[in-house]
Amino acid sequence: MARPASLTMHDADGRVCAEEAGVYPRASVSSGPMFDEVSGLVAGVDRINAWLAVAKPGDRFIYASRCGLPRTSAGAARMRDLASRKVVLLVQVRSTLDPSRLNYTAVRTAVPCALSRIVRPRLTAAVEPIADGEAAVVDALLPVLERFARHGRPCPTDRQLAAKAGLTEDAVKAGLEAMISTHLIRVQGCAAPTYRRIIILSNGLITGIAA
Repeated sequence: MARPASLTMHDADGRVCAEEAGVYPRASVSSGPMFDEVSGLVAGVDRINAWLAVAKPGDRFIYASRCGLPRTSAGAARMRDLASRKVVLLVQVRSTLDPSRLNYTAVRTAVPCALSRIVRPRLTAAVEPIADGEAAVVDALLPVLERFARHGRPCPTDRQLAAKAGLTEDAVKAGLEAMISTHLIRVQGCAAPTYRRIIILSNGLITGIAA
């Protein structure tokens, strides 16, 4: 039997909608017997499910372009099942290329379907900006913390940090809180003498752990 170049579906305006080359007759993997439907003229179940996974409400899919649907077509049965559950709305549009042919079209509704891909919101950490008055404090504290962490020394106390950074203890407390809220550092509890361990998130350095 002759081997056609391709079997092509067009929409009602003549635009190519789907194409699959093959030997006539040949059924898709999910279709019925070979004489039931020709691959490319009636979409198989796999192709329908692939469209359903990404289709949004209002999207259209021409799943067949022919004079009539085979009674035992697996693709047509799949579309009828989806229509019975209101997942799609089935319509028939007369082809402008060949008036004897109908474009069997499925329109996606807003009814949820198990095959639809779930679009999850991207999770992001809330980052608070550093206030102008806190920037100078952070600039003074960060080099001190990095120096201690780089040498694996325990985290200084607030009093020690204040002395080394040239700040007041209150400024140190406020500065550490600002660095935590802006995700510059993370503080963990630990044993004496300082009862805390500071992780500098930009470089992974940690106070109290030998280099």
